[in-house]
Amino acid sequence: MSRSPPLNHAEPNLTPLTPLAGRREMVRLPHPPTPLIGREQETRAVGELLASEGVRLVTLTGPGVVGKTRLAIHVAAQIASMFADGVVFVPLAPLSAPELVPAAIAQALEVREGHQSVTDTLAAVLHGRELLLILDNFEHVLDAALVVAALLDAAPRLSVLVTSRARLDLRAEHAFPVAPLPVPDLAAPPEEQALLGYDAVRLFLARAQALRPGFAMTAENAAAIAGVCARLDGLPLALELAAARITHLPAASLLARLDQRLPLLTGGPRDHPRRPQTMRDAIAWSYDLLPARRQ
Repeated sequence: MSRSPPLNHAEPNLTPLTPLAGRREMVRLPHPPTPLIGREQETRAVGELLASEGVRLVTLTGPGVVGKTRLAIHVAAQIASMFADGVVFVPLAPLSAPELVPAAIAQALEVREGHQSVTDTLAAVLHGRELLLILDNFEHVLDAALVVAALLDAAPRLSVLVTSRARLDLRAEHAFPVAPLPVPDLAAPPEEQALLGYDAVRLFLARAQALRPGFAMTAENAAAIAGVCARLDGLPLALELAAARITHLPAASLLARLDQRLPLLTGGPRDHPRRPQTMRDAIAWSYDLLPARRQ
């Protein structure tokens, strides 16, 4: 049976540059440029799960661009007051190897390097701390799962929220699948008020209106908007990319062109990470992570 990396609690040589002590002294979360739309039930459920006795590792799982990162950030912001020493977001997408995960966590915590291994240092720093770590995009560094297990073992008040396309397969793990946003039933008549009850429609409209002021759902375009949201399976990135086309395509024309979804869904915001600027990029990112037999 695999064992966690050895930990040395006797030599806490490294200290954080910013003290962890003090209630809510360290809340380090990204500030998304747009509000989260929907996900009320998921936010409540994940928050309650993390607040449950004995639950210290929660993994948000699901396909790429389904919104795991945004959900994790939103949940962490909502429940930050639960953790006396704060919440810290650790982006793992830029890492090229699992061996770099401890250093990425140390950097996020502003921990100085010393003579111990980074994992041992983190264990010493986090021991006794009541902190929530968000480890984002863990799927391509899954071999670092034992580092997470080691830190949880060394720091009994530490909690970890992970986003990943695959589970970490640790004993402490509680997996929470993140589904796409609910979409309209195309078999039902497209009543405007009823359609506004679907998060996918609300997201599409919000992004379209941000780029084309005055755009609105009407009796004439309601069926096409519902069709776009359903055809895109409620995937947030796909909806945002499609909404950007509203600046020069009517909703009906957009729906008609979705027969070729990948070529159409391009041109994401310049300040997005490179991989989700197009749906093709997002799929390629997932594909490249797979071993040859699964590609």
